[in-house]
Amino acid sequence: MFIAEIGLNHKGSEARAWAFLKQLTATKAEAITFQIPKPEFYERVKDWGGPLRPEFYPQAIDFAHQHNKQIGFAVGDKDLIPFLNQKGADFWKLLSIYNQDPDLQTEMQNSGRLVFVSTGVSDEEEILILSKLFENIKLIHTQLSHDLEDTNLKAIGRLKDLTGKEIAFGLHCSDQDVLYLSVAFAPSDIFFYVKENAQEKYPDDQHAILIADVNKVIDKMNYLEQALGSGIKKKMASRIHQDITLRRRSINGFKIKR
Repeated sequence: MFIAEIGLNHKGSEARAWAFLKQLTATKAEAITFQIPKPEFYERVKDWGGPLRPEFYPQAIDFAHQHNKQIGFAVGDKDLIPFLNQKGADFWKLLSIYNQDPDLQTEMQNSGRLVFVSTGVSDEEEILILSKLFENIKLIHTQLSHDLEDTNLKAIGRLKDLTGKEIAFGLHCSDQDVLYLSVAFAPSDIFFYVKENAQEKYPDDQHAILIADVNKVIDKMNYLEQALGSGIKKKMASRIHQDITLRRRSINGFKIKR
């Protein structure tokens, strides 16, 4: 599943949040997420605007569902989970900064919804503990770094072997070509942040994809996935050899005619 993350890139504007949502429902992204941190978070990032009204989210859920999109929430405030769950949220994302919050984890688990757990600030020992906390869980391998050398895509397979869980991938690298490379590691789902234009700055700016490019990026990932195959080597005729043979026959036939 390709999951487009609005996150906090709406910058506290409901008009902007609606614009993001409406544009994304017209793309090939299969799911959309919003981020709702704990109230005190907004005191530290006043330049990015405040929270959206709680009343916005049920409308967003209904709109997404009307357009056959799933919608999930990266929630920091545990009191919002029963409310969003009752309104039809499809899944949760546990942000890595809240991985040590047992009350939040309990609310997510009790909701019965799928929980994507981000591992951006966790090591393998913490990830193993997290993998046992939830029955309905997928882990997201991500690194909270924009640097290419920190991306560590090989961790997708390693975490799958260590935990026995499905592993998704979340892009934080500023080089968006990493998304195409990640396909080779067969993540269960791919998360990427989105933004409206290249001129503005956003909370998740360096690693966000332009909404106008979402279909192109998803199409290319789907196309490249064909190269993975089954992994099983089978005997097959060489197409290169066949092409050469046909070319020679064509040339010889031409010479005979002359």
